[in-house]
Amino acid sequence: MIGTVATLQEIRHHLESVVGSGKGSTFQGSESVVRHLAEPGELRSLIGQVISDDDLLAKIAKSSYYHANNFLKIVLLAGEKNPWKLRLHMWHPQPNDSGLITEDIHSHRWDFTTALVVGEYFAQEFRIGPGTEYYHFKYLPIGKGTSTFSLEAQGKEQLSAVFEALLPAGTVYHIDHRVLHCISRSAGRAAASLVLQQPAAEDFTNVYRTSPVGEQARTEIEVQRPSVAQLREELTRFLTWLD
Repeated sequence: MIGTVATLQEIRHHLESVVGSGKGSTFQGSESVVRHLAEPGELRSLIGQVISDDDLLAKIAKSSYYHANNFLKIVLLAGEKNPWKLRLHMWHPQPNDSGLITEDIHSHRWDFTTALVVGEYFAQEFRIGPGTEYYHFKYLPIGKGTSTFSLEAQGKEQLSAVFEALLPAGTVYHIDHRVLHCISRSAGRAAASLVLQQPAAEDFTNVYRTSPVGEQARTEIEVQRPSVAQLREELTRFLTWLD
């Protein structure tokens, strides 16, 4: 178990153990550790240790980026023996927008357990079958040493919703990499989640959009990475969201 106000090394060691044992691949095995790390005091300590370590902050900045689904994806810790990641996702308020902002429907390359730590969002899951028509793409992840990902057009597909719920802060849940899902959130409110990502089970993910992407069969999209100064500012801002 992780002790109260654990060091980054203690957290990394425990997550290596959880993932290495195979327990992290199930909700039963990962729920308690993610819920503990998402507690305000523990999370404040974790983020504070990152902010105070310039070398670690620079390393994290190189692996973090502003995601196409409108959030900042920050890799706080990563496995040394097993390829897991502990990530913080930040959805910023969009004061110039109104209503709900809905991301593209997608699967994942890995199973994950997540704790919603700030705000709330509306979660939906889908299945392939008669329903709304979407543009289907194969998403190829950002390559090592690059800042671009690829979307390969796969035609059109119909999807229907099979689950939906409004999830408040404090919710912890687990999603299999094959599940098609998306979230919607209020444009004017912040939200954030802590995510324990398991080792990859696939080389690509499926993405379903309401509109096409460019005119080519394959589209390369560059992501924006935060500078060290920007990352420190973002993490400092996140701490104010916990107040």
